[in-house]
Amino acid sequence: MKRILATTALTASLVMPAFAQDAAAPEATATPEAGTEMAAGGFIQSADPQDVMASDFIGKRVYAMSEEMEYGDEGVAEADAAWEDIGEVSDVILARTGEVEGVIVDIGGFLGIGEKPVALTMDSLNLVADADAPGEYFVTVNSSREALDQAPAFEFTEPAPMEQAEATDGSVATPLEETPGEEVDMAEGEDVTADPMAADPNNTEEMTEMAEAGDNAADEAEAEVTEELAEGEAAVEEAGDEAAQEMAEAGDAVEEAGDEAAQEMAEAGDAVEEAGDEATQEMAEAGDAVEEAGDEAAQEMAEAPAESGSMEEFTRDGYSTVMVTELSSEDLTGLSVYDPNDNRVGEISEVLISSDGVVTDAVIDVGGFLGIGEKPVAISFSGISLQKQAEGDDLRAYVNTTEEQLKSFPEYEDG
Repeated sequence: MKRILATTALTASLVMPAFAQDAAAPEATATPEAGTEMAAGGFIQSADPQDVMASDFIGKRVYAMSEEMEYGDEGVAEADAAWEDIGEVSDVILARTGEVEGVIVDIGGFLGIGEKPVALTMDSLNLVADADAPGEYFVTVNSSREALDQAPAFEFTEPAPMEQAEATDGSVATPLEETPGEEVDMAEGEDVTADPMAADPNNTEEMTEMAEAGDNAADEAEAEVTEELAEGEAAVEEAGDEAAQEMAEAGDAVEEAGDEAAQEMAEAGDAVEEAGDEATQEMAEAGDAVEEAGDEAAQEMAEAPAESGSMEEFTRDGYSTVMVTELSSEDLTGLSVYDPNDNRVGEISEVLISSDGVVTDAVIDVGGFLGIGEKPVAISFSGISLQKQAEGDDLRAYVNTTEEQLKSFPEYEDG
């Protein structure tokens, strides 16, 4: 059950209508929010219609407003033209007291690539009611896109350990305290000292024996170390003699290897000269092959269909140009494609993205009937103009190519 009712902390900061920011935030109390029915035992039986569910709040698009605006309780029917979509809510930061400390918004990027998490405080957000959908709302922030792009990225850290829990009587469990040097005789119930010297502080005989044993052990250890040092020096001297002998033998081997290497280099020189002659012959033959291939390529290029012309300056009445970076893959997939005369020539079936996350080409399905017999062709987005209706939601793609010309393009093969 992923649906979470945030009535104590999240609702206190986000509950609608919190659209007007003039009212001061109420102090946090243990009393449930207005409209929330609290059943016996601390359970919430039902919520106020204006309460905000965390599962709905996470994933909401966030719009930046360069200037502060007031919309009142009636809200707006759709996102204001002055707003800029800067990302979506990805998480909510809760204190262990239950209060909402902030909201994490994923800003920037394209198609989920290159996004930066930025944490915003609750008082920087506005919830503007959706006039067409009771209970729905738009999330806005009074800031510019540039300021949000330069904001520091939120760093996720491991949560701090919970404080030691108290017992039901309010006490905290602690280790048992011990008294050093003292034991309790469970049978007699008497205290017995753990220090043997305390029973006989004048036990000088035992102390003398312990001192003599320490001196003997030190003498034996010193004798062993001296003997080991002498043996180590002899081993080092022997190893030095063996190393000198090995170095002399290695010198003879190096001299012999040098003579063999000189012989091999002389033989290799002859082989290189012979290989050079062969390479010269092969390069001459390859030159002839390249020239022939160039002629064939020129012929194929002449016969190949022309690419779609540039649509950089294309405009359509009642529409405005939209950059591809402003749209998602869901917006582009299935989008109808038209020629400059508004004749439908196909539809976009796939968007191609480079390894560094840049949108490069669109795959357009051309021809066919009811999805049967269509031919996929790939066209660079530099040859596509995306037009969005100024007074509506209609979105179209235009190419400077007819349907017949598109059919003559090479068929796109995935992979």
